[in-house]
Amino acid sequence: MDILTLIAAFIGVIALSLWIKWSSKGISIASNMWGLGWSPGVRGATINAIASSLPELITATVFLVVLRDSDGFISGIATVAGSAIFNALIIPSLMAFVVFFKLKKSLNEHKNKIILRDGAWLLLSQALILFLVRSGELTYLHGLSLLVVYLLYIFSLTRVNLKTKTPRPAFSSSLKRKLYINFVLGLIGVGIGCYFLVEGCMFISHEFNLSLPMIALIVAAAATSIPDAFLSISDAVKGNSDDGISNAFGSNIFDLCVAMGLPITLYGLLAGPISISPEVSYNFSALWYVLMGLTVLAVAIMYFATSLNWRHAILLLLSYLAFVTSVYYGYISL
Repeated sequence: MDILTLIAAFIGVIALSLWIKWSSKGISIASNMWGLGWSPGVRGATINAIASSLPELITATVFLVVLRDSDGFISGIATVAGSAIFNALIIPSLMAFVVFFKLKKSLNEHKNKIILRDGAWLLLSQALILFLVRSGELTYLHGLSLLVVYLLYIFSLTRVNLKTKTPRPAFSSSLKRKLYINFVLGLIGVGIGCYFLVEGCMFISHEFNLSLPMIALIVAAAATSIPDAFLSISDAVKGNSDDGISNAFGSNIFDLCVAMGLPITLYGLLAGPISISPEVSYNFSALWYVLMGLTVLAVAIMYFATSLNWRHAILLLLSYLAFVTSVYYGYISL
């Protein structure tokens, strides 16, 4: 293994991750302004989650469009799955660590009903994807079913938000125009970053003879989850633990239902069904059981510990490191 090539690839991934984060800033600014007046836990799960999860959607789509085969589809799924695990374990851990070291205290208490609400929707989405993949073939109808689940999730949150009486501020036409411009430019920047991230993952896979889905599961997933992490940490430092945690869970639901559902729908309509071999289905199922198990672990920790401290953060971090180690040594394969 060429150590210089490895270092260069590592630096390249970090640079692309920072580019995606920087490009997402315009999207985050716009989403924060649009989300003013929304009830706690709803803004994080909807507007913030959608805005910070666009990198996963774009990356999954690019994998499918560039490779145009099952390998590209599985790599897209791996990116989404890896991001889901990163969001559920690493983001709450980082929130607790940053608040502890910066403010010398535990996170503000979050509402258990928000954890149960988003955790239940997340596990439902994961179970549906497992059922669809094990069918052996994915069609545009399967993609549409995932999009419908997300619409139902948004509808349930919108009903909660309508019950609040918080007034929403009025924006001037010039500010609205500026927000739209920031959003569009941020979207273009994220798209460019995600395209080169996919190319970088393909380079690492070829150069070091590693499975592309494995690289996507760890490298692409972590790189595209950076905007989620910074947005949740920002909420946590401001004392908005509900929005920070619901952003992590809401981002996962968006990733699973939209970042997977939309590419499957478009690909199914334009190119036909995606066939999944028995071997891929078996390996995917093993990965997915691990994903669902880690999701249950994260939900349980956050439900029973209404205020996360550094000990909970270490437990979540160690769980993620155990997952990455298992993937690297082949105990979990794609």
